[in-house]
Amino acid sequence: MKNITLLLLLVICCWSCGPEAPPADAEATETTEAVAAPAQQNTFLIRPGEGFGDFNDELAKADLMRLLGKNRIAPRAFYLGEGESAPGLVLYPDSPEEVEVLLDEDGYPIMYRIQEEGSEWATEEGLKVGSSLTDLEKINGQPFKLTGFDWDYGGTVTNWNGGTFADKDFMVVLGYDVDAASFTEEDMEQLLGDQEIISTLPALRRYPFKVVTITQRY
Repeated sequence: MKNITLLLLLVICCWSCGPEAPPADAEATETTEAVAAPAQQNTFLIRPGEGFGDFNDELAKADLMRLLGKNRIAPRAFYLGEGESAPGLVLYPDSPEEVEVLLDEDGYPIMYRIQEEGSEWATEEGLKVGSSLTDLEKINGQPFKLTGFDWDYGGTVTNWNGGTFADKDFMVVLGYDVDAASFTEEDMEQLLGDQEIISTLPALRRYPFKVVTITQRY
């Protein structure tokens, strides 16, 4: 009996000297902190006037290679138009997110350009390759001017008219998937060739024009 009493006293002593219970609100605090943690930054955010994601004009070729790794960057000639090309790179090659880079003689970016529809690249307002002409006009907040279609610089926005993308060296080119033969003769005269047109032109609304190229220049 004496032994049993001693054993009970030992158990009671160990229980009373055990670790102190955590504060009642500790679990709630941890949960709150987890909920309040900032969301991960969008890797494929186009920042008009600045760059694409983390890519800007201050990152030389060697910096881009360190940032991305050898498997996500490759040399590629950058097409300028009218049969002319210049040395460049492609980031995320052979994927919907690929970005073409035009380099200057010191290896720094002059332009970043995307042309792949279905890419995750988009501005905060939702502009991306594949956006419609009306979407572009809505995001810009103003009608804009662009060149006529069906030549090397066709469909290029030339004046943002003070809108969202004004004064940012941000260039957008529009195109279309339909056969130009489906245009009426009158619409052809208004839409095609080396001329400047306005985005509110009724002939533009009659066909599915969309964004085909987005470029940040420096």
